[in-house]
Amino acid sequence: MAEEKVLSPEAAPEVAAETVVEKVEEVKPTEDKPEEKVEEKTEEKTEEKTEDKVEEEATAFDPQEVLSQVEFYFSDTNLPKDKFLWRTVQSNQDGWVSINTIASFNRMKKFRPVSAVVDALRKSEFLVVSENGEMVRRKNAILPPKESEKQLRFQRSVYAKGFGEETETTQVDLEKWFAQFGKINEVRLRRDEKKNFKQSVFAEFADLEDAKKFVELSPKPTYNDNELLIMSKPAYVEMKANNENFGGDKKRKFNGFKPGMRGGRGGRGKKQRRE
Repeated sequence: MAEEKVLSPEAAPEVAAETVVEKVEEVKPTEDKPEEKVEEKTEEKTEEKTEDKVEEEATAFDPQEVLSQVEFYFSDTNLPKDKFLWRTVQSNQDGWVSINTIASFNRMKKFRPVSAVVDALRKSEFLVVSENGEMVRRKNAILPPKESEKQLRFQRSVYAKGFGEETETTQVDLEKWFAQFGKINEVRLRRDEKKNFKQSVFAEFADLEDAKKFVELSPKPTYNDNELLIMSKPAYVEMKANNENFGGDKKRKFNGFKPGMRGGRGGRGKKQRRE
């Protein structure tokens, strides 16, 4: 008969401790595995997101949209009202503007790479790109509009109100919405003194007849199911002039052709401006 090994009370705790240590050591390797899996999954998700982002940016690039946007910046309609761009143009003897500067504008940031922007601009019949692809300017210098031209722009402009709260895409959305009624030179969101959107716009049609047709539409068009107040800009100005509470714009808006607003820092001023 085998002898039973009897442990003394003093030895029992030591054995128990050894057993616990052995169990802990056995468990350790299995604890590291879930962490490795989590790290691997995180890396995979990051790679997927990066690939998706690159693909999204690539599909978002539209050469025609680039061309339309930059040509608008330099247009007769916008350039005299754009204080920064006007003074940048005036500060260069030949009216060159850095394409990197244009590419930094909020509505241009999504168009990358900049080299693709350069390629798109080279196809313009309105703009000229420098040989090194770093600068862009108008092909023909901008001239002060004749009184008849100013009146025509005024006549083919319309007022519309009821567009709801502003979102990040309001400007683009409204340009697309107005385009269904004819070619548009510009859609200018109206803002109060704190630069909050007044839910109304002035839109200039390229053709006077399209402007008239838009105002005369019956029933009036809606925007996101909202009814709109629509009238010609001349009618709006007359209505406000007859309103006792109408005091006009309190802040004078920039216009490069108005006295005291020509040129800028480094510009050539009235006498030296480009003809």
